[in-house]
Amino acid sequence: SSGINAEWPLRPGNRTWWGIPKYSVLEKVAHALHMAEAWENAMGEYKMIERLLDPESDLCSCVTDIENNGILNHLNLIAFKIRYPGITSGKDSLTNQYLTSANSTDSTTVDTHTRKKRGGYDASYDASYDAEGYEASYDASYSAARDNAPVAWHRSVRFDGINFDLSDVELLKDVAEKLVDKSNVMGYHIDSAEHWEYWKNVLKLPQDESHYYDLAMFMFCKLNQV
Repeated sequence: SSGINAEWPLRPGNRTWWGIPKYSVLEKVAHALHMAEAWENAMGEYKMIERLLDPESDLCSCVTDIENNGILNHLNLIAFKIRYPGITSGKDSLTNQYLTSANSTDSTTVDTHTRKKRGGYDASYDASYDAEGYEASYDASYSAARDNAPVAWHRSVRFDGINFDLSDVELLKDVAEKLVDKSNVMGYHIDSAEHWEYWKNVLKLPQDESHYYDLAMFMFCKLNQV
């Protein structure tokens, strides 16, 4: 329920590095409700797939082979961008703060910047193969027309030379320089009615059902993996 979804980000309060860094508690609640809406939109697609698809099908075998189909790399990138907002923006004003911090610590230090084990994150994706290997394409749901909103992009990403088994300290420079996608940070905090309108525009979900079909397909195959 929406009550449970709202409680989830409230429990940790303002703990450092919980959830999306630099979001206020109110902004974490807004994001949790945004994600709940996405899951609800995918529910109908999931129920249809559940009726029609055999989890032992070749399609599910392909979808769940995340180590080889590129999905795991893409999820690691999304997780990296959550931990370090703006790291792939290409803006020195955003990336230098992380690189400076990384240079001042060593890879044995136990903190968020240097941790070696990561949790999983959900994401939608488009994938394709070509003669040179796997490409993951992803789209921002933001519009350049929205005031100070992150600019929309569509970019193919190659993970050549990127090893997400390394520590964050070892990866930060490569991610900042090789995986630039102009992904920006939120322009405002939710501190006024005007800025709430900005957030509502940015958090608007796509209407295209294919987005939710892809998400539902991955979740069905993964949850019923044999």
